[in-house]
Amino acid sequence: MRYSTPAHVANGLRQLVTDLQAWRQGHDPGLDGVVCGRTDLIGFYPDRVEYSGCDVAELVADGQLESVVWLLLNREPADPEQLADTCSILSDCAVVDEPAAEMMTAMPLQVRALDLLPLCVSMLACFDPTPNDVTIEASHSRFWRLLGQLPVLLHVAFGGKLHDGRTHSPSDEAPLTYAGRLLQILRQDSKPPSPLEEQAMNAVLICECLTEMRPACFSSRIFGSVVPDVVGGLKSAVSMFTAQLRNDPFAWMATRFRSFQSPDHAQAWFEARKSPTMPFGFQDAGPDYRSTLLRAECRELLGSIESIVMESSAARLESVLAERGLYPTVDWTAARLLTLLQVPEDRVSLAIGIARLVGWAAQGLEQHQSGVPLLPSLRYADDAAEDLADVD
Repeated sequence: MRYSTPAHVANGLRQLVTDLQAWRQGHDPGLDGVVCGRTDLIGFYPDRVEYSGCDVAELVADGQLESVVWLLLNREPADPEQLADTCSILSDCAVVDEPAAEMMTAMPLQVRALDLLPLCVSMLACFDPTPNDVTIEASHSRFWRLLGQLPVLLHVAFGGKLHDGRTHSPSDEAPLTYAGRLLQILRQDSKPPSPLEEQAMNAVLICECLTEMRPACFSSRIFGSVVPDVVGGLKSAVSMFTAQLRNDPFAWMATRFRSFQSPDHAQAWFEARKSPTMPFGFQDAGPDYRSTLLRAECRELLGSIESIVMESSAARLESVLAERGLYPTVDWTAARLLTLLQVPEDRVSLAIGIARLVGWAAQGLEQHQSGVPLLPSLRYADDAAEDLADVD
């Protein structure tokens, strides 16, 4: 015998289902606001920023990205012997195989410079001599090789020639730091950068290598929570970074910096905009201490009228925005410094991405060592609600 459900009961059940579904939608923010762990890699304080307990101001004053790479990967400062070994390893790794170089020469001219970054990372991973060894020790070694080879592969992509797989013959190679060699390659300059320029490039790479948690950082951590494959995490992170910069704000800002004819021109340009804020490089949470460090480096590079105009225009914009409670981020001052260093507009974000590789590798290693898996759950559709709503 079949019984019919009274209309008021059926309507009440339908309303209950509707209310439950509405509650779920209003109380299910996904991963927004969820704390995935604790990190000692970076710490923000009112008067400083620290990497693994070391003041970034001291790391910048030391002037070598190599020491920061060691610090973040090993969670302790390098002693003089370890730092010398690190510099030697990066220099020795700065050579690529001929097949990889030939593949880069086939890249179309219209390829965006930033899009070369995920391509180079994937290609170098394919040519690595130990692609299937994903132990922590092997991952460290693979990262060092990748970091050393990356500028060489970019040199080829930019039309440069190699000498036995290197950017220079051993007899011609200047004793530059990693940052100095990268700057020379990004600028496609026949002569090495000056000591002041090399110091400034080291400063910007050090200040940009670690950020607060962003999508690319999280991608690297997801990989690290599952496998200890640092390079696998880098491929994911660099793809996320590149995809987010489809409309490259670093290139946009570098172009603006070079277009200003005076501080008054810069202020008039900003005030003519409809938006009361800048679309890039400012926040209301107070200034990033690293911006202060990079601003000091900017003042060391004022050797021409053009650079003085550019720097004074940027300073004017900062003053105008400070009146509205907005302060420059490290990205703003990094773009400003790289522009003063004569890095082409479309390669500014490329320099930022290379710096971030260090932080992404450290994030992945830390996540793996924490033992905390980042495996979010997804609520799938089921038939329960439909069955309940179909009560007759």
